[in-house]
Amino acid sequence: MINQRQALAVAAVAALFLVMAVSFVGVPWPTQQHEIQVVNTTAPDGNAIANSLFNSYSIALILIGLILAAAMVGGVYLAKMEGGKLGP
Repeated sequence: MINQRQALAVAAVAALFLVMAVSFVGVPWPTQQHEIQVVNTTAPDGNAIANSLFNSYSIALILIGLILAAAMVGGVYLAKMEGGKLGP
């Protein structure tokens, strides 16, 4: 038997899926493929993805890495505090 809470959850998921589908269909997607360079070794300030990540956003990239590492260590610590047994 489905209760009211489950029905509302299904309705919310269906509405979200509908909004996402309409937004994806409504975008004028390009018909030709464009190549995006990963690394541009000829120009130090080129428009490649790796150049902008490691040149312009190097501090932010390091901070994000440190935050993710701390979150991973914290998650392992919290999991060990809950009894230490593996599995359900």
